[in-house]
Amino acid sequence: MSLPSIYCVVTADYEIFLGRNFLSHDEVLFRPAWRMMEVCEARSVPVTFFADVCSVWAHRAHDELAGFVDSFESQLKAAVERGHDVQLHLHPHWLNSTYLDNQWRVSTEKMYLYELGYHQGENTAPFIINAGVKYLEDLLHPTKSDYRCHAFRAAGLALQPEEDKLIAALLAAGINVDSSIAKDIRLKMDTVNIDYTGMPGTANWYVDPDGGLRQPRDSGLLEVPIATFQSGLTSRIGFLIRRALSVSMRRGASISRSEKQTRLANLISLLRYNLRYIGTNPWFLLSCDTKGVNLNMLLRGVDNYIDGHSESDIICLSMINHPKMMFRQQFDLLENLIDSMRQKYQDRISFVTFGDVLSRVKRKAG
Repeated sequence: MSLPSIYCVVTADYEIFLGRNFLSHDEVLFRPAWRMMEVCEARSVPVTFFADVCSVWAHRAHDELAGFVDSFESQLKAAVERGHDVQLHLHPHWLNSTYLDNQWRVSTEKMYLYELGYHQGENTAPFIINAGVKYLEDLLHPTKSDYRCHAFRAAGLALQPEEDKLIAALLAAGINVDSSIAKDIRLKMDTVNIDYTGMPGTANWYVDPDGGLRQPRDSGLLEVPIATFQSGLTSRIGFLIRRALSVSMRRGASISRSEKQTRLANLISLLRYNLRYIGTNPWFLLSCDTKGVNLNMLLRGVDNYIDGHSESDIICLSMINHPKMMFRQQFDLLENLIDSMRQKYQDRISFVTFGDVLSRVKRKAG
């Protein structure tokens, strides 16, 4: 039996911090995004930026924030001109957040598409999805005439709950690829609740409103999961040590729905979150921005993920990164990971966009 071909999409969630940003937008997002392009261009690897368009809409409503809008849009145009890709990412909390006294008052009332509802009308999930597709296509068509917005990543990776309605809304808007699912990841937090256990054993599959996420279909939304892996206890202890040493690498803060946002409460939550790496064997995402991971962890993780899907003819996977969380060490890790994956898998591996994935999957099926 021939070994499967591997198609890896290097992605970046293109967004500022959902809570406080400690530095300028240039330092938080735009400079790291330029650096990510440079790193990948040196290796002839395209980056797919999942652009949080809700953030630019919110900033556009304030004249004093025009600089953010200009930089956001000009960088995305430059990205596609340089051979990278831009696709849809939506953080709906921006729609109800307010800007006052030179700072954002972040609303946590509606953070996910299902909380906007799937009925007709403005600022509902279908309306926002369609508006996001139109915004990106209107923005990028003049730069790249064949540009299409056809891929999606959910805020917090949360396709759930009401995934049937979300899938239907995405398909109706012309989206035909999703990269939100991370197999075996299960999170129950005050901001997100997802359960991606029990996903199909195949590397890729189609989802539709009737079958949901776990029942492969003949057509619908092609799922290109974010690769996941587990790591041994010794490796996880090393990970925690490196994680502790990188605590100063911060450009901003996340948001929470918890009413107990004291420093002590935050410290206890952080301690509990990190202790799970000792008490349990959690799943990691294939990402270079997770502080504490190193090259050996990621390479073993890639190997295990590919071995676990070796019965598939082709394996299409994605790698998730966030420019806002990447410093020199993370960019070095990205460089080394790409080089090492090529060295290991030789001509079996290609670094591609979601458009490339679609064409290859259709070609294989035909």
